[in-house]
Amino acid sequence: MAGECTPGMIISHFFSPPPARPNLKILVVTLPSSRVKPFLAQLFILAITLVLAACGGDKSANKSPQPSADPAEKATLVVSIGPLAMIAREIAGEQVAVRSLIGNGDPHHYAPSVTDRVAMESAQLVVWLGPEMESVLARQMALLPEQRQLGLLAAGGYEYDGADKDDPHLWLRPRNAAVMAAHIATRLAELNPDLAQEFRVRARDFSRAMANLQKVQDRALWAYRDVQIVSTHKAYSQFFGPAGVTVNSLSGSSSHQHGARAMLEHREANEAGTGRGCLFGEVPANERDRQTAEHLNLGYQPLDPLGTRLPAGATYPQLMEQLLADARKCLGAIPDRSAAP
Repeated sequence: MAGECTPGMIISHFFSPPPARPNLKILVVTLPSSRVKPFLAQLFILAITLVLAACGGDKSANKSPQPSADPAEKATLVVSIGPLAMIAREIAGEQVAVRSLIGNGDPHHYAPSVTDRVAMESAQLVVWLGPEMESVLARQMALLPEQRQLGLLAAGGYEYDGADKDDPHLWLRPRNAAVMAAHIATRLAELNPDLAQEFRVRARDFSRAMANLQKVQDRALWAYRDVQIVSTHKAYSQFFGPAGVTVNSLSGSSSHQHGARAMLEHREANEAGTGRGCLFGEVPANERDRQTAEHLNLGYQPLDPLGTRLPAGATYPQLMEQLLADARKCLGAIPDRSAAP
């Protein structure tokens, strides 16, 4: 192919006899024998260099530069927690790499490491929920340009029917996950105009899938709308609320402290009613929550809202399916006193 060089072509070019040129005068230089070999070696290297330069010139003249196909050069989307990474991957596809900051840590108290800060500073976009959820991370986010970050809680457009307005665990409602996906798609489309349509199509498809998943989840939980459901802190109202199930929190904040007055109130309410209820904490299971549930005359089951126990590469629907299956481990022991809708 024109413009390409191989070792054989170079050697052939170097040793081929020159074309006949009439009236060409040749200058003969006589060197001492001790300098002949070094001179020939330098001459050979010079000739090879000239031929390679010529080949390189031809190649650049005949071929336009090609973009790198190295996956490491893809745009990177950094997200704070695992569930957001699951949602983001639905939108990013193969064009944008997604990296999660927080693995098994507590998002409320997570502080980025040096490696995490480097990843955030080099990312095309950093997605987090907001200071209401990741209060310590907020310090590092304040150092990033506004156009390179997306706070999902502040973006708005979410459903709160049946849920605590102060519950920041919005991803536990599939329809809210669809809203998050739409926000991510919008920002990625602004940053990558050539891929904008692909991001929007994926967001639309994900929204349709989440509408169906919401129906399945609500139908499964609807029969427990009169059951006493308690959480160890402000969480899970976005998970149970759309089905009409009320969640009572043992804490007035995102901390995991159990208030003695709240515990007494829940115990009295449960004893006045009929049947047992469930106390839902977070993984891993612990003796403190188990004793609290026993004190309140409730069943006990830890849930995994961050998907820390799921295998790598798990999807958002798999996260919700696992949460529902774990919730049913406790709810399934409670007699169903309601007819199906």
